[in-house]
Amino acid sequence: MFKADNLYVTASIPGKMTKKLYLEWSEKVLFPHMEERCIFLADSWRTFTDQDSVIELKPEELEYEMLTIPPRVTGQIQPLDVLCFRMYKGCFKKISDFVFLHDLPVQVHHRDVILRLHSLLYQQFQSPRFESLIAEAWHKSGYTDERFMYVNPARFMFDKLKGSYLHENCRDIVLLVCGWCKARLCFHHFYDAHHFCIIYLP
Repeated sequence: MFKADNLYVTASIPGKMTKKLYLEWSEKVLFPHMEERCIFLADSWRTFTDQDSVIELKPEELEYEMLTIPPRVTGQIQPLDVLCFRMYKGCFKKISDFVFLHDLPVQVHHRDVILRLHSLLYQQFQSPRFESLIAEAWHKSGYTDERFMYVNPARFMFDKLKGSYLHENCRDIVLLVCGWCKARLCFHHFYDAHHFCIIYLP
């Protein structure tokens, strides 16, 4: 979600969502984060068409409106598709390719492994270092006039892997640089040790 001039806008939520899950998400996730005015930008998934049920759940004081992205143009006007998802998928591929390249004993196609990797990678993208990436996505999609300088997560995490390790005795090949604490981590110390970092070093 991105706020500009007291206006909150949120990108579409994942497709293939049942009406029950959509209403639960609206009540417990969307509306609690909104203040004063909310525009919900949704794709053309038919689950989103029942706005009467959603409006019944919204706080009385909240001004709410839903705008629908026309079919087949999501990649041009949905902010996260325009800038963020491509980078996220690229980072995930770099990690999975690392596993294959170094023949690590990890089944990257197993559900539990996928979930764990996504949890860790999503946390990396939550780093304050990458905040402007989301803001610039709204500019590139044409919703805001202001431009934002942003740090490319893939370049930051994977381009400069030489240097000291977080763990002194580790001699394994470095997988990535943590987007939070800037530590250089091997796959073991990122994945197995679950480096769910919240310590931010500018």
